[in-house]
Amino acid sequence: MFVNWKNLLILSLLLFSCRGVSGAEFSQTAISSNAGIVIRLKQPGETQQKLTSIMNQVDESLSTILGANLRTFLGRSISNPTLAGVDNTRDMCVGVFLSQTKRPGLLYVIPVSDEAAFKAGLGENYKSVVQEKWIIYSEDQMLIDQALEVIKDSNQNFQALMSAEAKEMFATGDFSVYVNSEKLVTIYQPQLKLAGQQFQQALTQLSESVKTSPGVNTAPILSMYSALGKGALQAVQDSHSYTTALTVEQGGLRLDSLFEVKPDSQTDQLFQKNPPKQFDLLGKFPADQLAYFAGAGNTDALITWGMNFTAQMFDETTENQEARQKFDSIVKAIRSLKFGSYYFSFELGRLSEGVLNAYTVSEVSPSGEMRKYTRQMMAMLKNMSLPGVKQEIKYTPDAEKIGDETVDLTVIKQEVDPESDPLRIQKRMLEILYGAEGITNRMAYPEGKVLQAMGGTASMGKLLMALNAPSDSRQIAQNQPAFKSALSKGLERSNLLALIDVPMILTKIIDILADLQHQKALFPTDLKEKQGIEVSYLTFSLATGQQFLRTKTYVPVQNLKSGFKLFTVYSARREKIQPAN
Repeated sequence: MFVNWKNLLILSLLLFSCRGVSGAEFSQTAISSNAGIVIRLKQPGETQQKLTSIMNQVDESLSTILGANLRTFLGRSISNPTLAGVDNTRDMCVGVFLSQTKRPGLLYVIPVSDEAAFKAGLGENYKSVVQEKWIIYSEDQMLIDQALEVIKDSNQNFQALMSAEAKEMFATGDFSVYVNSEKLVTIYQPQLKLAGQQFQQALTQLSESVKTSPGVNTAPILSMYSALGKGALQAVQDSHSYTTALTVEQGGLRLDSLFEVKPDSQTDQLFQKNPPKQFDLLGKFPADQLAYFAGAGNTDALITWGMNFTAQMFDETTENQEARQKFDSIVKAIRSLKFGSYYFSFELGRLSEGVLNAYTVSEVSPSGEMRKYTRQMMAMLKNMSLPGVKQEIKYTPDAEKIGDETVDLTVIKQEVDPESDPLRIQKRMLEILYGAEGITNRMAYPEGKVLQAMGGTASMGKLLMALNAPSDSRQIAQNQPAFKSALSKGLERSNLLALIDVPMILTKIIDILADLQHQKALFPTDLKEKQGIEVSYLTFSLATGQQFLRTKTYVPVQNLKSGFKLFTVYSARREKIQPAN
């Protein structure tokens, strides 16, 4: 008897749990696979509380403003301005049905606590039906009838088209959007074909309208635009779906996205040729950089495209044909080398010596061969040209010795054609970025790597010291708390990883502009510390795989807080210097 009672209790709990799951998912069960877009808001009351908590950490004054605006926006979005009768403890969904001939149809599935109050808050044009404390309504009665049929047959539901990963992403986000892009491509196929034709016409017109100077070749630039445009249009044609979800966490905001394509399509083949990797070397870069980047993928294809782009910059003159042929042979030799991941970081230095300092590491083996080919190519750079730019290149192999490494030095002095830059704006920008001496680039070739330090004050010694530092050194990024935190928020393996301190970059730019005007820096170190403007990185990572491209973006609270404080200080300063009316 006791055993039977116990089994009955367990069975009852299981049934109750299943009923709870079904109720929570009801808002999605009414939307059919004919929907082009599905939007879901998870438990509006709880989601608003989480957003309010985030805003309180940024600045308490923001939470009240945010709360009122969110409520107003949500009420207008569901055509119930006062949210009368809405149950904000359960999820709500909206299906968007698109057509070539009609305006988009909207189907709302909203949880209600008071049916009469909710219906009274709706406009007169809406038809509605109530199902299990949910109200299904639309201006199109056909969509409501369709929803009632879909509830009975899950195979007609939009989720039947989704992959397991897309379903999980859609279900876990506080605000989620699913796009049935394959259906949209079918609906708007005439417009897509027209877009392709118009894009090609625009390229042709651009090619004809560009006034080229003697010896200047614009073909590589137009070729790049063409490749990017055609690739984007092909990705749209190959697409299956797109899912994105915003999640509000205690420490920040996370945005996950999943772009899925048809199996064995051109885009799918491209994704599979670019396997993601881990970027362990990024942590060995110098600490306190404004941004860190790392990339991996089908390096051979990237090199081929880049080298072909460069090769097209040879002047279309007879004397350069031999140089072009030699360059092509060097490219072929370079492709035989083994390439791995590539890494990049930058910082902003002193205005007097050029503000941009960048550090790059490329994994290449054997690196000695890459040095040989690079030197051969550098000797031919004089045969290349850029539209509207005259450049003088000074290349010095074995120019410096740093520890065991021999460093090659390149200085590129560029002069912009006065006709294309009458106000000398581009000339001044080049001087600000790189210094009056020109673009200074140092290269070293330790085993398996190619190192570059670019900028007037960029130090190859600094980069080498970081790369060779002990793993517990405070001089390297991996022991910087903000870097470690940001790195943990990215995808475990990726094709592209970026850590960017947007507020700190802006403070540097503002102070550089002040220096240009011989004004005092607006964000000295002591003021930043006082205002709580601290180092923090936005994290973006991207990974490709079989039939998918996935991205993950994370914005920490500190990044938002620093950005708000920056805006506050800058706005106050602007008000002080504004002339009186």
